[in-house]
Amino acid sequence: MKLAEEHLLSNNNIFSEITFKSDPRNLSSARKFVENFAREHGFSEEQVFDIKVAAGEALSNAIEHGSTGKESEIKIIADFSKKSLHISIIDTGIFKKVVKVDDTGDPHHRGRGIPFMLALVDKVTINESKDGTIVKLVKNL
Repeated sequence: MKLAEEHLLSNNNIFSEITFKSDPRNLSSARKFVENFAREHGFSEEQVFDIKVAAGEALSNAIEHGSTGKESEIKIIADFSKKSLHISIIDTGIFKKVVKVDDTGDPHHRGRGIPFMLALVDKVTINESKDGTIVKLVKNL
C-alpha cells in the first residue's frame, strides 16, 4: 500500500489520496484511511462509522469486481470542502449493473450494497467507463 498523500489546493480544499493493490488483505487499512480522514475533519463518531461502513462496502466491491488481476490497483481520494466529505473509490473493472435483491430475508444473499451505501451517506454516484468505475460517496457535516 502506498502512503497517503495530502494536498492543499489553491481554494483551500484539502484532499488526501492512497493507492493499494486490489487484495482483500488491504481492506482494513483502506477503511482506516477513510475513517481517519473523516474524524480529522470534524465528523461525529456515529458519522465516522457510517462513512467507514459505506466506504468499506464500495471498497469490497472494487476489490471483488473492479480488479483485472492480482496487480490491479484501487485508489481512494478523500476530499473535504464546504462542510462536505467526498470519498472517491476508483478501480479498473467493469461495474456490475444488475444484481437481483432477494427479499426473502436470507442474510447470505448478496446485492444490497448500493442501497446500504445510500442509507449511510448523503449521496452515492457511480460513474462507469471502459477504463473502470468510480464510486463517489458524499457525507455532509
